[in-house]
Amino acid sequence: MPPFVGVSPVRALSSPRDSDETPAPLVLSSGHVQVTPLDPRYPSRLRFAAGAPASITFRGGSLEAERVVAIVGSRDADHDALEFAARLAGELAQLGVVIASGGAIGIDRAAHEGTLAVGGRTWVVAPTGHLRCYPPVHADLFETIARGPGAVLWPFSPDAHFRSAFVVRNRVLVTLSDAVVVVQAREGSGALNAARWARNLKRPLWVVPAAPWADGFAGSHKLLAEGVRPLTSLAVLMASLGLAGPPIPADGAMASASPEADGGSDRLPLLPRALSPSELRVLRALSHVPLHIDGVATKARLDAQATGVALLTLALEDVVVEGPPGFFRRQNPR
Repeated sequence: MPPFVGVSPVRALSSPRDSDETPAPLVLSSGHVQVTPLDPRYPSRLRFAAGAPASITFRGGSLEAERVVAIVGSRDADHDALEFAARLAGELAQLGVVIASGGAIGIDRAAHEGTLAVGGRTWVVAPTGHLRCYPPVHADLFETIARGPGAVLWPFSPDAHFRSAFVVRNRVLVTLSDAVVVVQAREGSGALNAARWARNLKRPLWVVPAAPWADGFAGSHKLLAEGVRPLTSLAVLMASLGLAGPPIPADGAMASASPEADGGSDRLPLLPRALSPSELRVLRALSHVPLHIDGVATKARLDAQATGVALLTLALEDVVVEGPPGFFRRQNPR
């Protein structure tokens, strides 16, 4: 029988004398389990939350975690945004953070796959019941995640599939999370609804900034204009979560960067990989004295979007650090 299709429920055996004990979960024939708030498997992050689902069907590992970050964004996201979502998810997952998203095409998938690539835990909060898979092309992805240690959650009745389910799903997704990161949001993106839930539920909300003229970021620009915090480095996000930074690889595992023809200043540090031209320009523009992002863009001769993406990527790899906010410098030698 194909996964996530045509699954019939089989009630776990119990005795009437067990009625005063914790109810046995509803175990479904493909390995799915249905739990209520009275069951210890029901996620504690939802148990006492307002509007929590009366039951959840899930398949996979535990629904408990010390830290959970939701990474969301547009389905038709830019290539750079997809790469960044995967990188961000992987870095956080290596620190033990569970990455939660909605299983959609685009940023959601990138976040799930970035987590899987490093062997981390990721949760899919699906917008349907467990008898359906949406989007259908992600059946294999859901199957991979459901094998553990991550999990797929369906907070709806078995055959549910209705348009407003995405709004309900986003509320569950945000409730499960300690923070929400919007990587890219177009005008009318569903990620904006997740952002609204983050505000309503008082979850820290971050938006990856882009140049004002960048296509496909109208929703992101709107959030930033409304005062949502820009995500300018992984260090800032980790600090808000009470996490330590990722370790730097040993020198023996690192390769030296090659010099760039259009000229840099001092010698570059040893780096974990070959840099892109934009990243190399940005790194050459920096020293160990903090420089504002506008100054970095000017010295690197790059536009604001390219500079921001390069700084975020280099910060994720702990090659550059931010501090004070908006100012960047090279990481101190170790």
